[in-house]
Order: sequence, then structure tokens, then C-alpha cells
Amino acid sequence: MTQLLDLLDQFTHQHDQNRLVYNQDWLANQRDLIFLGQRCGATAIVDDYGNVYLDFPGQINDQPVATGSHMDTVKYGGRYDGLYGVLGGFCAIQQLYEQHGIPKHPIRLISFSEEEGNRFLAAFTGSKYYTGTLQIEKLLDNQGITFDEARRLAVTQLQHLPYVKAQHVALPVTFTELHIEQGPRLAQNNKKIGLVTGIVAQNRYEVTVHGQANHAGTTPMAQRQDAIATASLLMTKLYALAADTAEDLTFTIGEIHVSPNVSNVVAESCRFTIDCRANTNDQLMTFVTKMLQLLEQSKRTSVIETLHVPATRLSDDLLTQNAALATQMNYSYQTLFSGAGHDSQIMSSFVPTTMIFVPSEAGISHAPAEYTKPADLLTGVTLLSASLFMQANGE
Repeated sequence: MTQLLDLLDQFTHQHDQNRLVYNQDWLANQRDLIFLGQRCGATAIVDDYGNVYLDFPGQINDQPVATGSHMDTVKYGGRYDGLYGVLGGFCAIQQLYEQHGIPKHPIRLISFSEEEGNRFLAAFTGSKYYTGTLQIEKLLDNQGITFDEARRLAVTQLQHLPYVKAQHVALPVTFTELHIEQGPRLAQNNKKIGLVTGIVAQNRYEVTVHGQANHAGTTPMAQRQDAIATASLLMTKLYALAADTAEDLTFTIGEIHVSPNVSNVVAESCRFTIDCRANTNDQLMTFVTKMLQLLEQSKRTSVIETLHVPATRLSDDLLTQNAALATQMNYSYQTLFSGAGHDSQIMSSFVPTTMIFVPSEAGISHAPAEYTKPADLLTGVTLLSASLFMQANGE
């Protein structure tokens, strides 16, 4: 327990987290993870997108079972999202080797480079690259830096660290992701563990409303092409549409940019993002169809889809195994569907995949107030260690 808390403190010394993919905080933490693994005898590998793999030996030199999560955060995020799965995964592996010795099969810890899609309008780039499904066009962050420019600069530094192998690695036999719930259900139901049955379908869009920049004092209201006025009306209609749709659908406008963003100039353009999710693909696409029809009614509006991830069913066999382990260890648990997207939904199309959740206090996540009790963090690590032991020994 002390090791995990110390590592979390080491990796999250700021109050809020801005570990955006390929920035300096991200680079420092991926580097520290490599050194941590090397000190414990792991082979460190970094691929061309900055995914870090720590390979721990098995009695048989074959494909490993794997655990891990993502290193990046949202802007001004919390301490546990993603990082708990990486550092908790490391502690679970250490616990396994200390208690049981070298398992039959190797174990791999994965720190995916990016999952959130905050710096660039592309999410899950780490796990998509790993699985060979990444399709990415030229992307810019808000400072005009290209994705490839940022990637090459950061990844080169990691790949040139001592004793690091720079290569792509094959997929594991299984993948288990430890994560905070990021919602209130486990805490409300007084459960220690959540076993995830599946993950929501998710689409993201970038909407741009075009207007005409003009003088704020001399342009009559009736003659304006005000991008903000048009955008605000569209947003109101979109929220109303979402409220009238299926109960388990979520709709969020989370980012807004105005140009020229000057107090005495009528806005020339207003760009905003849309995040919409539902438990089934049909529910999501029903809403998306209506949403796009509404947006098309505005002739001065353009829409770009930046993410499409279908709803995902995770491994029933691994869930059943983890449920049996939780029962044996007297950990109260419930099965649940994840409303947050995870690298597991990318991995699950290629290897048997499961997720273990621990409670989030007050259901808060993607914010500095994100918190999970230390005892709950330890419970997740202990269950993960037992699960990896079963998987790595072919039981």
C-alpha cells in the first residue's frame, strides 16, 4: 500500500494534472515509469507512438498476459484516471512475483501514450496504434504544433534512454485494465469492486459556425452574421434534443473557441465540440442522425466527426473468473456498464479483455477533486494481482 501511495505522490506532485500527450509532464512520467520498471528487472520497450511496455519474465518465453492503462490526463484532471491502472498494475505485478515467484507466462505492463483526446482531436491513439487500427490525419493542438512533430520529439527522447528497446510489440494473450469507476454507483451501493460487462458507444464531433467579423458598435443587430448568436441557438436545440432521447444517452459540449475572441468585434466563427454516448450502437446512431439533421439546417455550419467507437462487450470468461476471486477474497462487487471510454474497448476487439473498477468518491472524475480511498485502491490492486496470477499460470 505504501508503495502505491508513494508512487502516486511521485507521479502527481501538482494539485491538478495536465499530463497531455507528449508534453513535458507526460514525458517525465513515462520516463520515470521506465526507470521504475528497469530497477525491478523488467525489459523496457517504447514503440513509435510512445506506448511504454514493461515486460516481466515467465518460466516460458511466450506471449504475455497484460495489464495497464493510459498515462495522459484531461486538462486540469485528477490524480487517478489512467495512472492508477498503470501504477496499480505495477504494484499488482510486484505483489505477484514477491508472493508466488516467476509465473508460467510473462506479464506485461502497458502505459498507453494517449486515451483522452484532449490535446489533439484524436482519442485512443496509443491503443489504436498498438492494435494496428490507427488512422490519423494531420492534427494541430491549440498552439499550432502538429501531432507528428510532438510525437517525434517526445518519443525519440524515450527511445534513446539507456537499455530501452525501440520497437513494436505483438499483442498479449489477455488484457486487464484496473481503473477508478469515474461515477457514483459503487460508492452509493457500498461495493468495493466493479466488474465491467461492457463500454458505451461514443462519437465526438467538431462543429464550426461561420459568421462575418464586424464592428460591435456600428453593425445593426438585424444585419449581423454573428457566429456566437447562431452557435448558442444551435446548442440550446441540441441539448433539448438530447433531453428528449433515451435516458442512458449523454450529450456534452465541452470545448468552445471563438474567433477573433475580441470584446468589441462580432464573432467571425465559433467552434465547439460534441461528445455523445449511449449503451448501444442503435441508440447512439438514432440520436446522431437527428443531431446531424438539426445541424444541417444551419447553412453556415460545418461538422467533422473526430471519433467513433462502437459499444463493446468485454470478456465474460474473465469477468466470471474475477467474480469468483472477489467472492473468495470477501470483496463485495457488482457488475456494471461503463459510461466512460477506455483503452479496453480498443483491445477487446483483438484479445480477451476485462476491467476492474474501484469506487470514486462522490462520483467525481476528470477534475482535481477526483478521489478514491487508499483502502479501495489497495483492494483493486490485490484483486488484479490474483487475477493476473490465474491468467499467467494458465488456470
